[in-house]
Amino acid sequence: MFKALVEQWQSNQEQKRAIAAEKWEQEKRWREEDREEQRQRRAEEEKQQEEQKQERAAEEARREETTRALYGAHLDVLQKAATVSYVSLTCHEDTWTFLARRAFGTWSPEWLTSVVRDHPGQAGPVAKQATFKKNPNLSPGRITKQDNGMQTIEVSGDNLVTIIEELWQTAFGRTGYLALMDTDPNRSACGPLYRRIRTWLDSLEPGTVNKPGHTLVLDERLDTAQPA
Repeated sequence: MFKALVEQWQSNQEQKRAIAAEKWEQEKRWREEDREEQRQRRAEEEKQQEEQKQERAAEEARREETTRALYGAHLDVLQKAATVSYVSLTCHEDTWTFLARRAFGTWSPEWLTSVVRDHPGQAGPVAKQATFKKNPNLSPGRITKQDNGMQTIEVSGDNLVTIIEELWQTAFGRTGYLALMDTDPNRSACGPLYRRIRTWLDSLEPGTVNKPGHTLVLDERLDTAQPA
């Protein structure tokens, strides 16, 4: 009887040890499977990160290539503008105010609207009100105000280059962040104005000796004047 009880106890102990060993082996397999899953997950994440990094690099390369191509075309526009002696630019006075202030800085209303300042023949800026980024050196008489709010401004090729460059930088040359931070409500006008001037420059033909200069009308309601 006692021997049978001892054998039964030993058998129970062996079963417990076997169960514990099996349980430990199972937990070991689970831990190994978990570690393998974690390794695979990390490998997939690293692969995805590497793919995303490559995609970002490729996208950045495409953007740089596009920017270089766009700026190369823009340089062609600037070179064409630089060879123009002067342009008789006709547009609304508000459009000219927009162009002038973006390209050259703060102008006095007297110069922008070609209003006589002190006495006949002295249209021009008030020195203390004008803070130029670049002085356009427009002498009196080069802005002619018309009755319908339109103006004709004799713009030199050098000043035309400055205007075109500012329009391009605002519309196309700035990063997305700077574009978002630009609160100027008229920023959207820069692209169309730039394209209008670029198209006009592409259509230019050399002038004659007795008829220098060209005419550009910024008004879709009017027939675009042909280059002289």
